[in-house]
Amino acid sequence: MKTKAMIFGAAAIASSMLMAADTPEVENVVMTQASFGRMVTVTYKLKNAADGAVVTFDVETNTLADASGEWVSIGGAAVCNARGAVWRKVTAADADSEGKYTITWRPDLSWEGHKVSLADGGARAVVTAWALDNTPDYMVVDISAAAKPNTQRYYPAVDFLPGGLLGNPDYRTTSLVMRKILAKDVTWTMGSVAENGRNADREATHRVTLTCNYYIGVYEVTQTQWQQITGYNPSNFTTDRTMRPVEKVSYRDIRQGKGTATSVASATSGVYPADPYGDSFLGLLRSKTGIDFDLPSEAQWEFAARAGNGEGYWGEGSDMQISSGKDMNLDLLGRYLKNPVTNATSSPDSAIAPANGGTAIVGSYAPNAWGLYDMNGNVWEWCLDWFANDIKALNGTVNTASGASRILRGGGWSHEAGSCRAATRNGYSPATRQGNFGFRVACTAGLQ
Repeated sequence: MKTKAMIFGAAAIASSMLMAADTPEVENVVMTQASFGRMVTVTYKLKNAADGAVVTFDVETNTLADASGEWVSIGGAAVCNARGAVWRKVTAADADSEGKYTITWRPDLSWEGHKVSLADGGARAVVTAWALDNTPDYMVVDISAAAKPNTQRYYPAVDFLPGGLLGNPDYRTTSLVMRKILAKDVTWTMGSVAENGRNADREATHRVTLTCNYYIGVYEVTQTQWQQITGYNPSNFTTDRTMRPVEKVSYRDIRQGKGTATSVASATSGVYPADPYGDSFLGLLRSKTGIDFDLPSEAQWEFAARAGNGEGYWGEGSDMQISSGKDMNLDLLGRYLKNPVTNATSSPDSAIAPANGGTAIVGSYAPNAWGLYDMNGNVWEWCLDWFANDIKALNGTVNTASGASRILRGGGWSHEAGSCRAATRNGYSPATRQGNFGFRVACTAGLQ
């Protein structure tokens, strides 16, 4: 097959930090296109990547025919079908005898217009190498029956996700989509001052500094995802159940349970900071994926829910909560007591009002500013910590002191707006199962 070399590209280092000696770099990028069939092939080499690097890909076109204009990305949706040494950790084993790595891309399968012109410098490949401790913003983890450990895929932005975050049902059934939260050494104010529904004893404001970046689930764990891992579904609301959040799960089921709806491990096995019990949801998930999944700490949960904002934050709808009962801004963001029918249409499924009420399909409402869905309402979400009424002294660390209750955050479908705030804190026995208790998962950011 004839090909023609048309363009060279340079790697963009995906970090705001200054380049270090061991930061992986991309060099010798060459993009070619077949004379027939329109297949595009990109080859590149890696430098400073003895342990490998995560590699992502984009294509840019020039706004002027003579290649002197502004370079503009054609968009993640157009290149997400690229295959080969891309969207994952790439090592020397992926290179050919000359040290070259290969990406193939079919523009006719995903880009409107079905062709890209490489002539006269009209297009270029942008291959990006990410350090293993600074992986891209989105991670997609296969949890299907055929899943293998350490095969997660990485994407630099939400629009690169194949099929689209809301358009691809796999992301709410057989895969987990995780969003990176840049929290390391960030100091912020946890708690509330004057929010409607505030509990003054539990929500005293205090400055918190988190010590690491982390990934957190874009969605609450769904019933299908729970069943993929455990083989059973404990939920109360099972009409239209495929993408509704799993509920009636206890902290012990998630971290300590032995894999059935009624069997529970001892009160001490799997208690943080110990690893989750092997037959718990998290233990089984770790075994299937090779990733250190866990519940988020309540500080991690609140930081993600606020999306870098402070007092009164209600997501993209408004920066101020209006009412503790029904709130027009919360109506856009989640299922709660005074909003029993989906109002937003961010999801193709959002018109489905489950026949027996209760929870909404995850992703039916608008996301917060960091692209996280249902942080307000739908189901209360379990966190790692033991409940403490006054948490000022913890400074964002996990409360490992034993107690009677574990933390739940975010409110649920059966509560009014005042309980569905980022600062709301509740505590229940770790053995409690209710139809408004669910969770989302978190994990370490970066390959270990």
